[in-house]
Amino acid sequence: MDLDLDAIHVRLAKAKGQIDAVDRMIASGDSAERILIQINAAKAALHKVALMVTEDAVSGMLGKKGKEEEARTVLERFSSLL
Repeated sequence: MDLDLDAIHVRLAKAKGQIDAVDRMIASGDSAERILIQINAAKAALHKVALMVTEDAVSGMLGKKGKEEEARTVLERFSSLL
């Protein structure tokens, strides 16, 4: 795996912070609009991590002879999850 683990950890920490913010906002009775903005930011951070993992999985297969069909299958399966 050639994942940029530092970048993944940064994104995950960002998502954790945003989820914690959502929890605090709900507890304090913040507006639905502000809460939804934070939820969407957390979703975006997690989505970026998912894309990074997918890209790594597929790129690891593309350079290998005879793995093109397997890479296509992985792309199709992963894209349905995103």
